Amino acid sequence: MLRPTMNSYRLNFPLCLQRSVILFGIILISADCNTQKSKGLVLPVDSTQFTQLACYYKDINSDDNVMELKLPDEYKEKTNLFNQQEIKVPVKGENFLSPYIGDGVRYYELGYFEHDGNTYKLIIYNKIGESDTLLLNVQINSYDAKGNLVDALLLSSFFAYEDIVRFSDFVIRQDYTISIDSYVIYRWYEDSKDGHLVTIKFKDQAPQIYIKEQYQMENGRFKLISTNEVSQGKKKKRALNIPCLRH
Repeated sequence: MLRPTMNSYRLNFPLCLQRSVILFGIILISADCNTQKSKGLVLPVDSTQFTQLACYYKDINSDDNVMELKLPDEYKEKTNLFNQQEIKVPVKGENFLSPYIGDGVRYYELGYFEHDGNTYKLIIYNKIGESDTLLLNVQINSYDAKGNLVDALLLSSFFAYEDIVRFSDFVIRQDYTISIDSYVIYRWYEDSKDGHLVTIKFKDQAPQIYIKEQYQMENGRFKLISTNEVSQGKKKKRALNIPCLRH
């Protein structure tokens, strides 16, 4: 089964230019997704119940015009620059063949927990992906007792590219397994009408799950123990009951 990729959705230049003009400046800054300092996390951690991620999930599900998700400006003073070790280790998970973070990227730490002598940090950051698409990534890194990076796993990558939206739900469980459900939303398609190419919006834009993965944390490593590609015809209703306040 073909997975959704950004290269699968191309527009001709006039349509790209037209949409760029219409959508120019529609850059979402989720400015109130909690600015707490990094704290110890208590497992399980469920992304759909995690206050600091609630705004991102709600916005990318409900706003057809969302093109980019950015960390709020007030995070800048609280971010850390990825070091050379962190940018050289390939990040596991559904990374669209872009496993490396790149130079000059900064991250905000959402929290941490410890297990078997290793420290696991939950982080969030922006990076530029394929076709200059801005990604908002949620990731978990593991470090040994000396602070050296052991492994890295991408938990979710929020992005909107032309006619698709992509993100993942994840749960870090008390048995130190991680479940990741990856979704895609198809927003519109193109058709020919009276000799002209027109854009038609899908009436049902419910998230469609396309792959389920499960990892086990062992000695600081994220070991893939199962993966299941799901038919695109199956849809899953998602409920978010977390308040998402704005300034």
